[in-house]
Amino acid sequence: MAFWNRKKKREKELARRLKEGETDSLQQKIDENMEKEVEELFKEVDSSQKRVQAKEDRRKKKREKKAEEELYETEIVLPKGKADQKRYVTECCENIRDVDHQIDAIRKEYEEVTNSLLDIQKIERIEREDKKALKNAARNIIHLTKERNQYKNRELTIPDSVIRRFEPFEEELVSEIKRMYEGESYQKLIDQDLELLHKEKKGLRIEQSEIVERQNALKGLARGLCAVILVLLGAFVVLYLLMEIDLRLPYLATISLAAVSAGVIFVESQKNRRDMSLATRKLDKTISLLNRVKIKCVNNLNLLEYNRQKFGVSDAASFEALWQEYCKAKEYERRFRENTERLNLYSIELRDILKEHALSDAEIWVSQAIALIDNREMVEIRHTLNQRRQLLRERTLYNENTKRELLAGIDDLIGKNPENREELLEIVQRFS
Repeated sequence: MAFWNRKKKREKELARRLKEGETDSLQQKIDENMEKEVEELFKEVDSSQKRVQAKEDRRKKKREKKAEEELYETEIVLPKGKADQKRYVTECCENIRDVDHQIDAIRKEYEEVTNSLLDIQKIERIEREDKKALKNAARNIIHLTKERNQYKNRELTIPDSVIRRFEPFEEELVSEIKRMYEGESYQKLIDQDLELLHKEKKGLRIEQSEIVERQNALKGLARGLCAVILVLLGAFVVLYLLMEIDLRLPYLATISLAAVSAGVIFVESQKNRRDMSLATRKLDKTISLLNRVKIKCVNNLNLLEYNRQKFGVSDAASFEALWQEYCKAKEYERRFRENTERLNLYSIELRDILKEHALSDAEIWVSQAIALIDNREMVEIRHTLNQRRQLLRERTLYNENTKRELLAGIDDLIGKNPENREELLEIVQRFS
């Protein structure tokens, strides 16, 4: 609206100056101003569209994350029979044991990441001569490393950033690739199990509904038969009183029909009860298995996501391809011993300086020397470590919440079934 108001003012100004003989220069200025304002207007619209798109992307990610959390959320089981309760407590204890193993592994990794962040703080506090010597050693390491790369005349597709990322974990790469392949294969099996268990749970729910419908149909049939029999007996009494006809045979036939019908209905009703009990037990067992598979699925997905982020890969196949290129690069490097000797000299100097300032892992900074002289690289390393630590926190929180839910389920079951308390506590103590 403001744009068109300004346009009208310019037109009025043009009309006024036309009378004064300033047409050409004034028209040119007005056209230039209009072009600038139109360009600014398009920029504002484009910026607004980008903001809306970014907001929509954030909402989409939140919805996807919520849907994923709901998919792997564990379900509560309330077993009734003694055997089912013992099986439920045993499975809960096994799940707790698995969760504890996960928590221990996560805490160990979390401590290593935290120590790396503390090392960054210690490096930033180094002053004066030590700082100068540290940067000098780092510059020489970077220079010699680039020199070696130039000597090689190599034909490799692996970037230097990937080499720097792999070098701290060089001894673990083969086992990490194998673990990632195993994790991806295991995830496929878990997904298949989840799909089968969800189908089985759905089928059991449908079976329970059908049993309830059959039971309701039997109740309706029983009511109908009772009404018919009562009507017949009443009719027999009326006929007897009015006409004094011998109705013993119809009466006995009616009674026999009632007895046979009651027997059939009773048998079918008992069969429905047994079927419902069996379906309920199957459903409880299916849900317990589903909960256990969900826990394994979440932990496996978290582990895969963490390792992919840790090594900067999308899957095991790309990890292996990068590892092969990395091996070629390392093989070429071995051909330049003289350069390596000088590099080792400055590496030792850098490590000695860092060890003097009590760093927990001075060795890793040899491969990350560029971060010691380039603040942007140091910020990137800190950001990567913070991301890893956040992922570890989320994994820890999930496992701790799962453990609390499992313990609460056991406590609730024991509290509601005091008659089985001793046997259930024996199972718990076996896993303590």
